[in-house]
Amino acid sequence: MKIIFGMTHSEAGGLVEIWNDVATGLGERGHDTGCFALYPKTDNSPSPPLWHHVASERPSSLFAAVRLVRRLMAYLKAERPDMVVTAMPLANVLLPLAATLAGVRTRLVISHHSPVETHSKWLDRLDGLTGRLDVVTSIVSVSKAVDASLQAKPLAYRRKCLVIGNALPRHIEVMIEGLRAKAIDTRITGPVIALGRLSYQKNYPLLIAAMAHAPKVRLEIVGAGEDEAALRGLAADLNVKDQVAFLGHMPRAQALARAARAAIFVQVSHYEGHSLALIEAARLGLPLIVSDVAVQVEGVTARDGTLCGQVVPLDDPQRLGAIMVELLQSPDQYAHWAQRARRLGLEASNAIMVDRYERLMGAGAAC
Repeated sequence: MKIIFGMTHSEAGGLVEIWNDVATGLGERGHDTGCFALYPKTDNSPSPPLWHHVASERPSSLFAAVRLVRRLMAYLKAERPDMVVTAMPLANVLLPLAATLAGVRTRLVISHHSPVETHSKWLDRLDGLTGRLDVVTSIVSVSKAVDASLQAKPLAYRRKCLVIGNALPRHIEVMIEGLRAKAIDTRITGPVIALGRLSYQKNYPLLIAAMAHAPKVRLEIVGAGEDEAALRGLAADLNVKDQVAFLGHMPRAQALARAARAAIFVQVSHYEGHSLALIEAARLGLPLIVSDVAVQVEGVTARDGTLCGQVVPLDDPQRLGAIMVELLQSPDQYAHWAQRARRLGLEASNAIMVDRYERLMGAGAAC
């Protein structure tokens, strides 16, 4: 089948990696796959290779939005994919409209990668309408917590919902095993590491403030984004700028190599979906510290209910700092949480994830 994965924009981040991973997995099984975005990234990170952009820039008016829908219709008519899998609120709304208006036989799977309360209220309401269109065969959430955020949607929408967790592609798993083998003996002397865009979502002010309560701990932040200047200013104001290194955006392999040399992984986000960075850190066997929000707690919970990471409030830098210090000063505690993280990381199955997406392709073709 011809299967295309789409999203609103192609800014660097976990979602670009997820779609690349799933498309690669299905391509290895003989499907014709590709990826596209409605418009290009707006940050300074490299564009993902081989991605098509329907428009050259983000629509800034109603007229531009209508023109984007027409371009989407033309794109679908030209490509004639059997299935399109979408992500991000605007793409989730516009693709069902464009496919319906274009009259193509393409089936759609829309997906949610963060709780819908983090989306625009207007797009969330429109999603409840467009998700019920006949062209939409399934609605995927990447975690149970994200799925629970859809409970207020109409019944006709909810009937299409299911959960497919994220996983790492096989080549990334192999890369991680090699990196882990080289770094495991020296990790406890390494820094704390955080991965992700410098934006509100990641709650970096909490992590930087925690460094004031952990004066001997070093922090490396891998990522770029709109909050960089403010975060650098905060580090200076709190007199922790010598403890915090802003490393900027890195290609995935480089970021993984950096993480493999770290001692602890911290992700104290306000919200997530099913973070690839968290899965990668768990697979590396890094002790995990995450924020006390439902999606994050689910992300560090093993299938049997075992908690495999430590959970901190969204607004308690003193507690976060104390946990980091305790891990680095107690070899027994460090080993305990490293073993639990590793166990969690090994549970994520790329084969199962690709199997489930492939089954959706068959179900859509039968509609």
